[in-house]
Amino acid sequence: MKNSLKQLLNDAATQYETADFIGADPIQFPHKYSSREDIEVSAFISAWMAYGSRKVFLNILDHLHKTMDSLGGPYSFIIDKGYSSLIDSENNTLYRFYKWSDFLSLTERIREVLLSNGTLEADDMELRKMFNGINGIPLVCSTSANKRLHMFLRWMVRVGSPVDFGLWNSLSPSDLIIPLDTHVYQESVKLGLTSRKCADIKTASEITDHLKEIWPDDPVRGDFALYGIGINKPIIP
Repeated sequence: MKNSLKQLLNDAATQYETADFIGADPIQFPHKYSSREDIEVSAFISAWMAYGSRKVFLNILDHLHKTMDSLGGPYSFIIDKGYSSLIDSENNTLYRFYKWSDFLSLTERIREVLLSNGTLEADDMELRKMFNGINGIPLVCSTSANKRLHMFLRWMVRVGSPVDFGLWNSLSPSDLIIPLDTHVYQESVKLGLTSRKCADIKTASEITDHLKEIWPDDPVRGDFALYGIGINKPIIP
């Protein structure tokens, strides 16, 4: 990687990994809470919902969090089965390919995991196993880039960030894979971080390996860089 590209990415990461990033991102919702339990639940639900139109899914997440808060907060909403009050809506569409029944299945599974493990802390593959069969969670055998789970892991694992929480210590930031969506993929192609033709897990891993040339211990810091570069559209060195 050229030094000029390294500098561009490093500068962009420094500019955008600030507390100002939080307000327009789904991570704003878990930031409303102080307890680990509430943060984990809020973050998992927020990451699960984060696809498609940002404006739309942020509005839906705002509604869901107000509902959870009215029933004691995200953790209590799960443990005390507050989601059962939503049963009348289970056959209606929640958002795009999600129905309310999908949300109920998700919350019920979160409760099972919390009662069994006491936490959601796990790596990507274990999370897939624990949430097997839940709409929106890729199967273990899937080649999906798995953007939402990798974003959730970024939130939970990265330390020393004004944005991410760093609550989990069983995983290392160096082992994280960049959350790859269409935007990050397109910017990565433009910058020469990948030449692959599809945004799958191999592509996400290839981009992450390139980012390790700048941040060997924390490659997904590049997520902020690619976000910022996509906004500013700089001249690529």
